[in-house]
Amino acid sequence: MQSADQLASKQLVLLGIGHTNAHIVRQWRMNPISDVQLTCLSDHTVATYSGMLPAVLAGQLSEQDMQIDLVRLCASAGARLITEQVTGIDPEAKRIEFATRPPISFDVLSVGVGSVPSVQGVEIDSTAPLLKIKPMQSFLQRLNEHVSRLQQIATDSTVRIVIAGSGVAGTEVAFCLPGWLKRNSIEQFDIRIVTGSQRVLNGVTSSLRRRVERALTDRAVTISLNERINHVEPEHVQSLSGAVYEADLVIWATGASPPPLLSQLGLPTDDRGFLLTDETLQSTAAGGVFAVGDSGTVNGTCLPKAGVYAVRQGPALWENIQRSIDCRALKPWVPQSSFMKLLNTGADSAIGEWKGLSFEGSWVLRLKDHIDRRFMRMYQTEGMAQSGHVMQCRGCGCKIAGDILDDALSELTSKPETPPLDDAALIETGAGTVVASTDFFSAPLNDLYLTGRIAALHSASDIVASGANVSAALANVVAPEGDPRAQGEGIRDLLAGAQLEFEAMGGRIAGGHTIVGARWEIGFAVIGTPVGRAVVEKGNLKPGDHLVLTKPLGVGVLLAAHMRSQCAAGHFETMIESMLHRQHRCAGVAAELGITAGTDVTGFGLIGHLNEMLEASGVSAALNLSQIPLLPGAAETFQAGIESTLAPANRRLESLADVGEGIRRQPAWQALFDPQTCGGLLLGIADDRLEEARAAFETA
Repeated sequence: MQSADQLASKQLVLLGIGHTNAHIVRQWRMNPISDVQLTCLSDHTVATYSGMLPAVLAGQLSEQDMQIDLVRLCASAGARLITEQVTGIDPEAKRIEFATRPPISFDVLSVGVGSVPSVQGVEIDSTAPLLKIKPMQSFLQRLNEHVSRLQQIATDSTVRIVIAGSGVAGTEVAFCLPGWLKRNSIEQFDIRIVTGSQRVLNGVTSSLRRRVERALTDRAVTISLNERINHVEPEHVQSLSGAVYEADLVIWATGASPPPLLSQLGLPTDDRGFLLTDETLQSTAAGGVFAVGDSGTVNGTCLPKAGVYAVRQGPALWENIQRSIDCRALKPWVPQSSFMKLLNTGADSAIGEWKGLSFEGSWVLRLKDHIDRRFMRMYQTEGMAQSGHVMQCRGCGCKIAGDILDDALSELTSKPETPPLDDAALIETGAGTVVASTDFFSAPLNDLYLTGRIAALHSASDIVASGANVSAALANVVAPEGDPRAQGEGIRDLLAGAQLEFEAMGGRIAGGHTIVGARWEIGFAVIGTPVGRAVVEKGNLKPGDHLVLTKPLGVGVLLAAHMRSQCAAGHFETMIESMLHRQHRCAGVAAELGITAGTDVTGFGLIGHLNEMLEASGVSAALNLSQIPLLPGAAETFQAGIESTLAPANRRLESLADVGEGIRRQPAWQALFDPQTCGGLLLGIADDRLEEARAAFETA
C-alpha cells in the first residue's frame, strides 16, 4: 500500500451516506483498498438512522443516539468528506459537478441519496405549516421551530396535527409524537392520519394491521382512509373528495419519490424517476456507477423502498466496488424474501411481524432497541488507536516552536544595521508604502478546496492585522508524489479555493510556484497597501488600553482532535465557520477608529502573540479568563487530554504569568497556548472607543 500522503491513482466516490454507502465507509476503515482515494459527498455532516426517529420522538432515546457522525467516521477511515451541493454528473467524463466548487473525478461512484416524500399533484401554500419527514437529518430541528407557535395555540385550544401517509413512517410518528408534544408542555392535541390508501400499512399481514389499528385507536389517533390530500393551506388540508381537515401542523410522510438530484444525473431511471440498475446494482447505462438504497431500482423488480433492503445491499456493494476497481465481473445482489417488521408504539411497547406471525409487548421494544443499537455501534468512532508516536499537527500547529525560531534569528538581528524583523514588512517604494508578508502550512484537511480557502485567509492575516488591504498574492504549493491526475486536481482545488477568498478581499493570485514533496503544503506571499495613515503595529499598546479578540480560541485543539477522529460534527462545523470568517474589513474599521495597536493570533497562540505586543510596547497586561471566548467543543477536548503538538512549545511563556495552580488546569488557560489557524485579531483599544469598536468589529 502507498504511504498515507502518496496520491492514489483511482477515485471511489460515495454520493450520499445512507445505510448502504455507510457500510462502505465502515469496511474502508477496516480494510482500505490500495491505491484508491475514498471521497464521501453529503449535504450534512451527520447521517440519521431513520429506524430510531420514533424512539427519539417518544423520549426513549436522545437525538445523538440516532446520528452517525460523518466527520468522525470519515476521519477514522482517512476519507475526504465534502458537504457542497452536487448539481450533476458527467458519466462519460466521470466527473461530479458542484454548485460552488470545481468538479471532482471518479472511477467508481455509488449514488445513495435516498428518497423524499411524494408531493406530486399537491398544491402547497407557502405559508402552510408543512413539515416533511425528510431530510431526516434536520427533521427534529424543523419540528422544534414549531414549538412556540404550537404552545401558544395549546394555551386555549387543542393542537390539531395531520399526518399525511399511513406507511410505517407515518404510523410510527403518530404513535410517538405525543411524547414530544408532552415534553414541550403541549397536553391538548388531536392527531389524525390522512391517507389515500384503503388501509394503513399496505403490504403487511392482516394480523399485524389489526394490532396496529387497535393500538392507534387506544391512543385516540383518528384514521381517514381513501382521502388523498391535494391541497395544504395555512389552517387546513383538503382531499380529492373535498373533505377538509383542520391542521395546525402537517407532517408529510407519504410514499417515496426520487430527490430532484436524480433527474440531473443523466442516467436511466424507472417510471417513477429512480435510477435504474441491473441485478449487480450498477447503472444500466454507465459502468462503474452504482445506485443503492431508495435511490436505485433493480430492473424487473418491484421491491418497496425500505431501509432493510438498503442495509442488506451493503455487503454486495462492497464486493462489487472491489470487483469494478479490479475490472472483474460483478456479482448479482439477491434481496431477502422476507424481513422482520418492528413498529415502536411510543408507550414502552412495540408491535412486530416475522414470517406471518405478529406479536407485541415491551419485549418487542427491547428487541427493536437491541437491533437498532447494534447497527449504530458499527458506525461509532471512539478515536484512532493511540500509539507511542504523536502525530504532528498540521495547519498552524506544524509551525516551528517560538524559542527555536528566536535562536535561529538572533544572530541575524544582532547587528545594529539590521532592522527589526516582523510578521509583516513595511516596504517604502516610489509609489508609496507596501505591506508584505508570507505564510504557509501543511494541509490540515483532506478537502483541498476548503484548505485553499483557509490558506488564503491565514496568509492574508498579517496584512489585515497591519491595517492594510490585500492587493495580490503569490502561491507556493507542495504536491505529494503519485498520480498526475490527482496532483493536477489537487493543485486546482487549492488555488480555486484560495482565489475565491483573495477576490473577496479585493486581491488576486498573481503567480506562484509548485514542487513535489512529502505531503500537501500551501502558502502565499501576500502584498497589501495601508488603509490609513498609521499602520497597526505590535508596539503601540498604551497603559489603560483594552484588549479585544475578534475570534474565539480552540482551532488548534479541535484540529488535533480531528486528526484523531475525535472532533464531533457540530464542533467541526463551527470551527470551519470561524476559520472562514473574513476579517479584511477590520483594517478599515481600525483606520476609522484610529486603532494602531494590534496583531493576529496564529501559531504561537494568544499568549505568544500578546507577549510580543507587550514586549514591543513596554507594558504588561491582565487577562480575565472568564472573558476568553472558546469555540464549542474546545473546553471538552482540552479536558480529554488532547492538545496540538505545538502547544507544549508555546507554554514556554507560562512562567511569565502570575497565576495559581488551579487556574492552570482550566480549559481557558490551556486555550491561551493553543495555536490558531485563521485566528482572530488582537487589538489594543482606548477606553473611550471600546464600545464603538466592539459594535464595528461585530459587523465587519
